[in-house]
Amino acid sequence: MDPTFATQIHDYDPGITSSGLFWTIAVPDDSVDSEIEDGKARFKLSDLAIPDYGTIVNGLFHIAPPASGMVSFDIRWSGATSHGSFSNAGQRFTMDFVQTGANISWHGRTGDDTFHTTAGSQRVVFAQLARQRSGVFFDEDD
Repeated sequence: MDPTFATQIHDYDPGITSSGLFWTIAVPDDSVDSEIEDGKARFKLSDLAIPDYGTIVNGLFHIAPPASGMVSFDIRWSGATSHGSFSNAGQRFTMDFVQTGANISWHGRTGDDTFHTTAGSQRVVFAQLARQRSGVFFDEDD
């Protein structure tokens, strides 16, 4: 990974809405499954049509129009290593979390360019599942 993004040639993201919400889209309910207390979850999408902005700069500022892209991924969290919680009533925020292991399988395509993860082990630096409530939802029960 080049932290300067100087070598980046693809940036798959759903864009920025007129309200300012960025890199977020609705997904079908059946694409997500979780048992957070047990430290297990899965997020899977196949053949998602998504713009390829080429670079993070273009993804943020839309200097040039994006190319048509397609991505598929399967992310699995499992193997709880620790549980915890955090709450700050003054900020109206509460969270229960489980640190876990994770594995991702990913495939992307723009025109003739294709990319994919390789089989085998992956080095996971940090993976966590959480349930949080904040703002107007802070006082509601789960």
